[in-house]
Amino acid sequence: MRWSGDKNKPIRFWFSSESRSGLSLGYKAFMKKEETSTMAESIKRWKVIAILLFLLNLLFIAILIGQKANRKSIDCFSKVNMQFEPPDTRAAELFSDLTPEEIQKVKEYMFGVKRFNLVPITQATVNSNYIFLIELFNPHKEAVLEYLERNGPKTERVARVVVFQGASSLPDVEEYLVGFLPGLTWYRMHHPFNRKRSDMFNSRPRSIPEVYHLHAVMMSQIGDTLYHILKESYGFWMNNCSTKCLYTADLSPKGFESGDRESWILFNRNLEGSYLHPVSLEVLVDHRNANTTEWKVKKVYYNGQYFDNIEQLVSGYDKGTIKKVVLPKLEKEDFVYSTFKRRGTFQANTKQRGPREFEPDGHRFKLYGNLVQYMPWTFAFRVRSSTGLQIFDIRFNGERIAYELSLQEAISFYGGNTPAATQIKAIDSGWLLGRSNFELLKSVDCPEHAVFMDLHHFMDTDEVLRFRNALCVFEHNTAVPLRRHCAANCDESSTFHGSVETYVLVVRTIYTIYNYDYVMDMIFYQNGMIEAKVFATGYLLGQFFVEGGKRYGSRVQKHLLGNVHTHLFNFKLDMDIAGSENSFMTVSREFENISHPWSPGRRLIQPWVHRRVVSHEGEAAFRHGTTLPYLVFYNPKKENRWGHSRGYRLQLNSHTQPILPEGYGEEKGVTWNRYQVAVTRYNEIEVISSNIYIQNNPWKPALDFDEFITNNETIEEQDLVAWITTGFVHIPSAEDVPNTATAGNTIGFVFRPFNFFNEDPSLASPDGLVVKPDQGESGEGKFSWATEETNRGEAQECLVKMEKIEYFGKCKAK
Repeated sequence: MRWSGDKNKPIRFWFSSESRSGLSLGYKAFMKKEETSTMAESIKRWKVIAILLFLLNLLFIAILIGQKANRKSIDCFSKVNMQFEPPDTRAAELFSDLTPEEIQKVKEYMFGVKRFNLVPITQATVNSNYIFLIELFNPHKEAVLEYLERNGPKTERVARVVVFQGASSLPDVEEYLVGFLPGLTWYRMHHPFNRKRSDMFNSRPRSIPEVYHLHAVMMSQIGDTLYHILKESYGFWMNNCSTKCLYTADLSPKGFESGDRESWILFNRNLEGSYLHPVSLEVLVDHRNANTTEWKVKKVYYNGQYFDNIEQLVSGYDKGTIKKVVLPKLEKEDFVYSTFKRRGTFQANTKQRGPREFEPDGHRFKLYGNLVQYMPWTFAFRVRSSTGLQIFDIRFNGERIAYELSLQEAISFYGGNTPAATQIKAIDSGWLLGRSNFELLKSVDCPEHAVFMDLHHFMDTDEVLRFRNALCVFEHNTAVPLRRHCAANCDESSTFHGSVETYVLVVRTIYTIYNYDYVMDMIFYQNGMIEAKVFATGYLLGQFFVEGGKRYGSRVQKHLLGNVHTHLFNFKLDMDIAGSENSFMTVSREFENISHPWSPGRRLIQPWVHRRVVSHEGEAAFRHGTTLPYLVFYNPKKENRWGHSRGYRLQLNSHTQPILPEGYGEEKGVTWNRYQVAVTRYNEIEVISSNIYIQNNPWKPALDFDEFITNNETIEEQDLVAWITTGFVHIPSAEDVPNTATAGNTIGFVFRPFNFFNEDPSLASPDGLVVKPDQGESGEGKFSWATEETNRGEAQECLVKMEKIEYFGKCKAK
C-alpha cells in the first residue's frame, strides 16, 4: 500500500505489486523529506490512519458478508404459514387420552366409593384392594359415526378402571366403567369380552405388591441362604453386594394350566446389559395364594441339575455330591461385550458427522392436540396404556379410509434347555406393553426437527406418570422417488424428467419391554398409502450356556446361548372404503391355455386376472404357509371413473411361521397367530384380539380370537375388520451381541389404493417435479425446473440451528 500528498491535505492510497514491502520503503522516503522536528507528529498521524483503514476494511467485509447472507442464507427452521384448510377436529375430542387431571378425578372418585375399600398400591400387599389401571374407554363406533357423520349427540368421555381385589374372600379382578368426565356421577361393572370368566385373579398381570414380596423379600431371603454358593460359583451375590450384585427377574406364563401362578426366577449379574449375564441358577416359586405366607419354593435348578428345594441344593453343594460351576473372575475385558462402549476398528475412521435431515421452511403438518393434519391426511391418535398406539378416523382429502389402525399384541415364544428358557412365552400386553414407551432421544430415536409429545399413564402406580417426549411426529424424506421417469430421444438426449420426492409423515413411539425394544411407526404417503412398520432391536434374552444348548440357538459368548424365538405382532385395521359397507375379494394372477388368436394351430399360455369375492369369515382367514393373493377391500356400490369398485389392497411384509401346533398349551391364548390375515365383520364385542389377562392364563383365555371366525358371519357389504399378523423367527448369531440391529429385523404391512382414485393422487403434491429443456436454448443441454411454485432450481443456503439435546431418561409423577 502507498500514499502521497503533504501532511495538510487529504491522504490518498492505492495498492500495487509492491504492497508487501511498500510500507517500510514508503515510510523511509517520507522520513527523508520531512524535518526531524515533525517526525513524531507524522508517526502519530500514521498510526491513526492505519487504525481507521483497518476498521474500514472490517466494516467493508462485514457488509459483504451481510449482503451474501441476505441474498442466500435463510433460517432452516423458520416457520411459515401453511395454507391449510381447517380440518374437522371433533375426532380429537373423542380419542384423546385421559389428561392427568381427568385421571386424578377418576382415582379420587373410586377411592370415594367405600365398598371398594381401596388402598394406594405402594401401601398394598397382595391381599389388598387397589387400582391397577385407569385409561380412556374407547367409545362405540356406531355412536362415533353418528356424531361425526350425521351430527348426532357427542359421545361422552368414559374411563376404564381395573381393580385388583385381593382382600375379597374369593380374590378377584374387576373392571369398571366410570363416567362421565369431567363430572363423574356413576360407575358400572364392565364385562369387556362377553365370554365365560376364567380365574381372573391368577390371570392378572404382575404388579408392585407381588413383585416386591417375590423379589425384595423372598429372593432376598433365599440369597442369604445361598450366599456362599453364589459367591463361590459366580463371584456375585445378593444383599450387601456393592458392585457384585445379582438381580432377579420372573418370567411368564406362570404354570401349566388355568389357576397356576408359579414363576421361574432368573438370576443375572447386575452389569450393564445384564440380560446377557445370566448365571446357572433358577428358582421356581408357587405364589398363587393372596396370602404371601403360603408362597413356597417348588424346584431349584443349578448348573444343569434339579433339586426339590433350597436345602437340598445347599446340602449337596456342601457335601460335594453335585457338579459345581465356578465362573472366572470378571475382569473389565470379560464383560465389555454387553456394553455399547465403542470398540473394534473400521478401515476408514473419521470424526466427521453424518448427514442431518431438516425442514428448510418449517413444519408442513399441524397438530391440533392429538389430531394431525398433513397434506391430504388427517387422523387422531392415542397410546392405550394396555396395548399401545392407536390411530383413528384416518381421512384422505376429507374422505375416511379407515376408522382404526392399531397395535393389538406383541409376543415372543422361546425354546431352550434351561427351565426358564422352556417356559418363556411372552405376551406383552400382560407386561404393560402400552405404557412401556419411554423418552425418545432427539436425532437418534427421531429426527431433531420432529415434534415430541409427552404421554401420561396410570398403570401399576399411585400417581399419574409423565413419560416425557415418548411420542414423536415428523416428516421424512425416504431418499427414494415415489415415482419417476426420464424420457429420452433416439439420440439418448433427455426430453424431460418427471418424478415425485417421497415425503412421508411418521408417527413413532418405541416400546421397551424388558430386554427388547420395538420401534413402532405409522407412516402416511402422499399417494394415499398407509404403512405400519415395526423395527425390533434391544438385547437378547439369553440363557446360561449348558451342554446341548446349540440345539436351541447359537453360542454367542463363552457362557451365553442366544435362544431361538419367534416375534409376532398383531394389528387391527378397521377400514371404511368409501363408506362402511365394504366387501372383500382376492385378486390373483392365473394362467390360461388358449388357441393362439392370430396364429392357427398354436397354443398361447398367458396370465389373466382372477377376481374372487369372499362371502364369509371362514373363507377369509389365511393361515401361515399360504401364498397370499392380492387382498382387496372395496365398496361394490362406489366406482372410480374407469368402472372399477373403489378399493384398497392389503400387502404384508412378514416372515412368520406358526409358534406352536394349534391347540397345544399356550397357543390357545393367541389363536390370532394362526392367520396371516383374518377378515371379520365388525362387532362391538370383537373390538380387540387380546388382553392383559392372557399372559398368565393362556390355557383358558379370557378371550379366544378364533371365535371371531368360527361363527362364520357374512362379510359382503358389511363393516369389515382385518386382523393382521406379521413377524419373524429369530435364530440369534454372534452379531446380535451386544444388541440386535433394526436392519433386517423389520416387518409390517401397507394399505395401498387399488382403484380407489382415478389416477395417482400424488400428482397434486407440491413435491412433484418436471425438468424440461429451455425452449430458447439450443445445443446447450440446459434444463430448467418446470414445476410451478418450486424453489428447487434456486441455490439457497440455510443456517441450521442445532439445539442442545437434553435427555432425562425416566418417567416421573405429574
